[in-house]
Amino acid sequence: MKETTALFSKTKVSTQQRSNPMLFHSAFILNAFIIFLPLIFYRPFYKRKHPLFVYVLFLIPMIITMTFPVNIFDSVLDLRGIPLVIGSLYGGLLTTLLLFGSLLAYRQVLGGIDLFDYFISLLPTFLLLLMLIKMYEKAGAKKRMLLVAGVCFFLRVTVVNLYALLEGKTSFFMESFVPSLPIIFVQCIMAVMLVFIIEMIRTQNRMQEEIIHAEKMKVVSEIAASVAHEVRNPLTSVRGFIQLLSDPALSDWKRKEFSAITLEELDRAESIISDYLSLAKPQIERLEPIVLEEALAKASQILSSYANLQNVEIVTDIKLPATVYGSKSKFRQAIINIGKNAIEAMPGGGMLTLTYTVNEPNQIVTITIADTGIGMNEEQLNRLGSPYYTTKDKGTGLGTMVIFSVIRGMNGKIEVRSKEGEGTTYFITLPLTQHA
Repeated sequence: MKETTALFSKTKVSTQQRSNPMLFHSAFILNAFIIFLPLIFYRPFYKRKHPLFVYVLFLIPMIITMTFPVNIFDSVLDLRGIPLVIGSLYGGLLTTLLLFGSLLAYRQVLGGIDLFDYFISLLPTFLLLLMLIKMYEKAGAKKRMLLVAGVCFFLRVTVVNLYALLEGKTSFFMESFVPSLPIIFVQCIMAVMLVFIIEMIRTQNRMQEEIIHAEKMKVVSEIAASVAHEVRNPLTSVRGFIQLLSDPALSDWKRKEFSAITLEELDRAESIISDYLSLAKPQIERLEPIVLEEALAKASQILSSYANLQNVEIVTDIKLPATVYGSKSKFRQAIINIGKNAIEAMPGGGMLTLTYTVNEPNQIVTITIADTGIGMNEEQLNRLGSPYYTTKDKGTGLGTMVIFSVIRGMNGKIEVRSKEGEGTTYFITLPLTQHA
């Protein structure tokens, strides 16, 4: 068996190595770690299909396992066959040629072998790999594991027996090869484990790419839905005022006022579209003092046409003037979104109240927007403000998300209280900058 051991390594099987199981365990663990070494680099660079990359990736463990073999039961655990087979199947024709050429060259460097007989022994496995490369590329994970196990078994069987036959050792098969079959099965199992982990890495990376792609598509769809939702608000107001303008009994003063509001809402729609178009190149937001009395009155005026159509009365109860700091257009957009949601929550008519109270010691103002609509349950309240969550049949849920985002951007807080059948109340708390 010592002569056959030379086929795999220049190192001879020592009595100490056979008698000391600790040496075997340490050598086996070292070789197993070396075999799985490509996994460290395969994950971050798995997209690189270049044959030279795969060649280097599997050449290193092949050379190391040849240099430090595992000797057990007067046989050699031929782990070099694992990177040779797997590297060839994953790398293609060029990688196969380079790995087999490197194997022959390094085996000649180790010495103690007839290189020509060794080449003849390797030839069947080489030809088999050439035939299986195309099939391996199209195979699934399970089929790949079966192919690798079969080729590794074929490699061990053909190489050791053909080499023994060429060397004239006719009794080698029964005397030495058959007892070493458990070792061969261990090698095949390790090869299957390596392929299994590689396929898991490939699957996880593909899933990660699909998730990233899905997230990108989700962002695009969210932006599209958000644009549609935000533009729909001013267009709804425009539609209502145009309907009022068609009334022949409308006074000239009212007609001019409604025309001005209509143009202003169209400008707001244009501004919203411009904001979304500038997402790729954000601009510095203009922050300015917001007089709450004027802001709520303007929002009430814009909502009035839509409220009249829904038989909803809008009441503003303002006692003290107050000023906050932020973006006028976005703040008005948030108030209008809340008001529109409140009006839609009162399909049979009702009352919408807009008011605020000033807390001078704490320098805060609390805006209260209350309706007498259908209300919400606890589960709906908890999910309020989440993207794509809405209680309306044709809503997107993005309007409420914009409300929360605008208030947070003004360093404020928003609290929603509601009971089914009793209506919903929004409490918006903002820092007070000026008050009288």
